[in-house]
This record gives sequence, structure tokens and C-alpha cells, in this order.
Amino acid sequence: TFIHENSYFQLLCAFGSFYYIPSAVASLQSTLLGKCVEHLFLFYPYVFIRPWFPITSFKDAGTGNKGRSLKNQRFYEMSTTAIKIFYLWSKYFLAFYINFLCFLNLTSEEDMKFIRGLFLLNVGTVSLGIFLHTLRFRKVLPPQVTMSVYLVQIYLTFSAIPFLKHLFLGHKALVGLCLGGMICNMTRNRYIHALWCVACHYLLVCADIEW
Repeated sequence: TFIHENSYFQLLCAFGSFYYIPSAVASLQSTLLGKCVEHLFLFYPYVFIRPWFPITSFKDAGTGNKGRSLKNQRFYEMSTTAIKIFYLWSKYFLAFYINFLCFLNLTSEEDMKFIRGLFLLNVGTVSLGIFLHTLRFRKVLPPQVTMSVYLVQIYLTFSAIPFLKHLFLGHKALVGLCLGGMICNMTRNRYIHALWCVACHYLLVCADIEW
């Protein structure tokens, strides 16, 4: 189930590897089918694609403590909270926000160098998750070591903020839009998230807004 679920995030990475190349984007946007694929991955990946894959709910994470000491249980709960925070950051700012910037042509070539570097780090995070899961499943590494390595890897993505801070400070309306999506996500209501996606689609494609 974990591998099947992780394949969804691999699919998003595959789209990113294509979408962060200007010539590839131009080719994608040159056909109606390509535009449909672009809009599907930009605005509705969690609405129309995610349901085809298994979903691990964060609200249930850490509720079971079978075989864990009190110390290990506390470590697991703190680690799970850290992963939840990263997930929101990754979903709405490493994915939606960065993709929206590219869609609106608000990035320079210098910006794209850092974005591609950040993308490679994200791809490594997805791949590392599978690798560490395998090591833990085969009992090659203890659980605290595998969790710690994973946490270090995912939080390295925050190292990009100093290099890309102008992309956040310079587009406050877009930042607000993605923060709104994060708040919608916290309701754990898929219909509210879907409405946010539709609103983003309209605002970025149809509305005349200076982002």
C-alpha cells in the first residue's frame, strides 16, 4: 500500500520534471490535449488523480503505540507532527505555489535554476521515503534512525527560502491564495479543497489580476 501510494507522488514528480523546462511547457501548451493535462496537474491533482491511489490519513497517525516505549511513542508523535507541517508546506508552496508561478511566467531563468534544484531535492525525498521504508521493513535500521534521516531530508527544502524569498515577497496575493488553500486543507473536507481548486483555476486563468 505504501509503495502504491508513493507512486502518486512519483507521478507528480514526473510532471514537474517536464513542466520546469520552458521548451517542454511550450510544447505542452501547443495542443488542446496538452493544455488539459497541464491544467489537470496544476489545479486538480488531488481532486481527480489522488483518489485512484491509497490514502494514509494523518489524523490516525500515532494513535497506535503497540510495542513502543513511552520514549519512542513521544518521539513518534513529534516526528509525525513535523511531517504534517512539512506536508502542508510541500503541498501548497513547493507544489501549487511554484507551479502557479511558472504558469503565470513570473520566474526568471535564475529563479528556475533554484526551482529545479529544489525539485531535485523533492524527488530525492520521495525516493528516499521508499528506500527508508524498505530498510525499516527489513529491520536493517532502527525506526528512530530511519525517521530522523527522513526528517532531515524533507526539512532541507526550507533551505531554498533565502534564495527564493523574493518570489514570495513579490507576489503576496498568490501567497495569500495558497495560504487559503492550506487553511481549506485543515478542514479535512475534500469538497472544500475542490472548491479552492476551482477558485484557483478561475482566478489564474480567467480573472484579470496582477499577481
